[in-house]
Amino acid sequence: MDICRNGFIRVEITPEMHETARVKALDLGVLRNSIRKGKGNLVGFLGEEIVLKAFGDAESANTYQHDIRMMGTTFEVKSKDRTVDPRIDFDASVANYNTSQRADYYVFCSIFRNKITDAYTHGHVIGMIPKQEYKTRARFYRKGDIDPSNNWVVSADCYNVPYGELTRFLETV
Repeated sequence: MDICRNGFIRVEITPEMHETARVKALDLGVLRNSIRKGKGNLVGFLGEEIVLKAFGDAESANTYQHDIRMMGTTFEVKSKDRTVDPRIDFDASVANYNTSQRADYYVFCSIFRNKITDAYTHGHVIGMIPKQEYKTRARFYRKGDIDPSNNWVVSADCYNVPYGELTRFLETV
């Protein structure tokens, strides 16, 4: 685990972390409204594994309502599959159909996938934001909109907050 200049926490993905995430992803199957038709499950569970590795006192909850419990607080982990390391001007996204989960905080992760080998090698814990605060600070995009910050064609209705507006975990210690 390394702390990057931007405050992101970088975690190497071990074979054990990958296998745990793979088994959970297969068990989950394809959820209703899945943007990637179940192909994003592995990335989501890798994000949870990265948070568990970064914070030794965190424990897996693995419920629909939240993924992690830590210090009496619940966290819903939101992860993105990326072929580049994250930058502070990238966005943290929550799909509109996923905003009813009952968690105290969203925690955002970026999972790096090598373009050549297609292997997930490392990830970053980006930061967190209270769930109640997220929607009030986020920009809403409809499916098909173009996000002007990166020219991405939005694949599902979602709310975005720039990574730079999230609280880094180091700021909370």
